[in-house]
Amino acid sequence: MNARDLLQSENLRRQLGEAPRPGLFLLDVTTTQFVVVELVLLKALLGEGNPGLFIAVDRPHRYITHLLDMHRIDHDGLQFLNVMSRFSQTNGGSTSKVDFFDGPGHIDELPNALRDRLATERGLDLSKFQFALIDNISILLTYNSPQAVETFLRDFVHLLSGNMAVTLVIDRKRNPNLYHTALSLGGRELRLEQSDGRSPDSGEAKMERPKAQGV
Repeated sequence: MNARDLLQSENLRRQLGEAPRPGLFLLDVTTTQFVVVELVLLKALLGEGNPGLFIAVDRPHRYITHLLDMHRIDHDGLQFLNVMSRFSQTNGGSTSKVDFFDGPGHIDELPNALRDRLATERGLDLSKFQFALIDNISILLTYNSPQAVETFLRDFVHLLSGNMAVTLVIDRKRNPNLYHTALSLGGRELRLEQSDGRSPDSGEAKMERPKAQGV
């Protein structure tokens, strides 16, 4: 993570608060920048140890923990929920805290699972978290209908945003309907800063892509 990425992280932390404020927050980012922006956003959200929930729907949680470790970002307070195919459902020797959902299909069932099944079977206490980040919510459209993804988003925001910051990274140009649905739920837009300090109209501020060997 270079100096520019660190400045972006501090910029996002100022907008979210040292302890992230409850509510829905959107970040418009080009798809090619998702990984690095999510890493920068995670650094801002975690701060000095804020507990949070990371819902992995695009990449295995092991990939994210590898990047966090590589950039020396403390993630002891981060709980992972892996919403991927069963072939990825292994910790692989990782000590990360992780729970598994049955896959990205039927995503509209996840809010109830968070509230009921995972709370009772795994003791997952949602009230202890200060933020939740979904890894590339747009990928859910590959496995679900737009209506199912919209239902999931509405229920997910209703379940969590009153108690914690719910953060979404979306490419507005590629998925305008999803972006505007999130805005209609009370979503507030976060802004990345360009190198000259101005806020761009879209999330196209360039940042250094993390180089993760062996992933």
